[in-house]
Amino acid sequence: MTHESGTRAIWRTAIALMVLWALSFGLSYVHLGAASLPVALAIAGMKAGLVAMVFMELVRAHLSVHVTLAAACLLSLILVGLTVADVLTRDKPPIEVPAIAKPWSSEKR
Repeated sequence: MTHESGTRAIWRTAIALMVLWALSFGLSYVHLGAASLPVALAIAGMKAGLVAMVFMELVRAHLSVHVTLAAACLLSLILVGLTVADVLTRDKPPIEVPAIAKPWSSEKR
């Protein structure tokens, strides 16, 4: 990659990051309901991918770096999946804890 094309790629990436930032900022004021978290995570993933590919130069990295990156992403997905499975398969607690006034609160008993 020549210096001129490298500079051009950096500027294009910087502009794309600013567009994605503006998109996430603008969408923070829009009520998307349950879709707001997946949309925000998708935008964050795109920004992280751009930074990793261009600024960390993973596009031109050796095969071993690509394999390591894929293994790290796979491990992260497995850990997130196991966490979600754990939360979804939990039973209710056997007893309900009664709500009591906290001793440091200003409410009188």
